[in-house]
Amino acid sequence: MTCTCSRKQKFFNLFSHAKAHVRVALALMMNTGLDPSDALNLRIDQIEGDTIWGVRGKTGAEVAIPVSPTLQAALDRIPKHEAETVLVNSRGEAWTYNGFSTVWHRFKTALEKEGLIASGLTLKGLRHTVATTLREAGLDERRIADLLGQKTPSMARHYSRSANLADKNRETMATLEKEIERRTKIVKPSEKRVKPD
Repeated sequence: MTCTCSRKQKFFNLFSHAKAHVRVALALMMNTGLDPSDALNLRIDQIEGDTIWGVRGKTGAEVAIPVSPTLQAALDRIPKHEAETVLVNSRGEAWTYNGFSTVWHRFKTALEKEGLIASGLTLKGLRHTVATTLREAGLDERRIADLLGQKTPSMARHYSRSANLADKNRETMATLEKEIERRTKIVKPSEKRVKPD
C-alpha cells in the first residue's frame, strides 16, 4: 500500500517514527526553515536566550529565528554532549552532512517500504514546507523571506541583529507554531474502536 498523504502530512508522519537523535534534527529544520547544512552546523553559542542567530551558508544573509515552544521541547530532550553543535549523532558527536544524509536515506527508505510515506521526500523539502505553511497562513513573502534568510535582488544589505527583525520573526514563528500544531492534530490517526463480539 502506498501513502497518499500530502507533502506536509508526510513530514509529520515521518517525524513521529524517527529515533530521538534524528527527530531533533528534523524538528530543528521543520520549526526554523533552516537548510539541512545550516541546521547541522548550528552551534550552541548561536542560541542566545530564545533566539537563534546565524548566517545562511548559501546566501550569507543573517537570520534571527525565535525558538518556538515546540522546538524548545525538542532541544530540551537532547542528551548532554561535548560537541559545539546543537545537533549530535547517537554517539554524541557533531553530525557530518554525509553522515546525516546516510542515516536520513536509510530511515526514509525503510518507511517507504512499509508504505508509511511516499517516495520523493527530501530534507530540503522541510524548508519549502515551512515557507508553504506560512504562505497558506496568509503571511506575506517578505516576512517569510526574513525568517528563512532569503535575499531578493533589490536588497543590497544584510540584516543586522536588530530587535525589529527578531520581533517581526517572533510573530512569524508564532504563526508557524500554530499551523504546525493544527496540522499535527489533523494528521494524527484516529484510534479504531472494535466492538466486542
